[in-house]
Amino acid sequence: MTTILGYIAEMIPYLFIALPIILITRIIYNKIRGYVKLHVYHEIGVVIFLLFMTALFSQTILTFLYTGPVVTRSFSNVNLIPFRVFQDNYYAITELNFWQPFIINFLGNICIFMPIGFMIPLLWSKFNRFWKVCLIGLSISLFIEITQLSQARSSDIDDLWLNTLGSMIGYYVYIVMKKRFPKTNHLFKNRKIHS
Repeated sequence: MTTILGYIAEMIPYLFIALPIILITRIIYNKIRGYVKLHVYHEIGVVIFLLFMTALFSQTILTFLYTGPVVTRSFSNVNLIPFRVFQDNYYAITELNFWQPFIINFLGNICIFMPIGFMIPLLWSKFNRFWKVCLIGLSISLFIEITQLSQARSSDIDDLWLNTLGSMIGYYVYIVMKKRFPKTNHLFKNRKIHS
């Protein structure tokens, strides 16, 4: 719990900086596109989604801003063995009685991408396809891993499928919500009217 609270505390400054930028950008974007009527729920959803992406990138890509630059280049923390996460977590739990890797690395990598699988099809109808959501989740995860590799930070092939799995679960939650609450789903869709 302390580790999770630490992550949240590190996200807050980024969110405070990002919020006015996002709001101003959305206003300019909508004016350029000539939208005269905006759907409030959609705009709120977009802002929340962009804040979430800011929080995600703050902990995966922008961490060098508070950890300092990488001086030496080392690839000792790169894992290219698929499904090694099971072995590592099994050892940590059974031999060391240490649950943090399972909670942070395993469950965390899944849960952190669930909002992507849920919010993208909720906000944009053109992405309301399972394969599109999976591709977006995989692409974002791959971008993060490649960026971390360029910073000589830890990079793990298991993160790719765990993140993608999280996107899949998020999409499934969206489908369930769409069927049970169709009116709520409709509220968040992009239905802007041009001038």
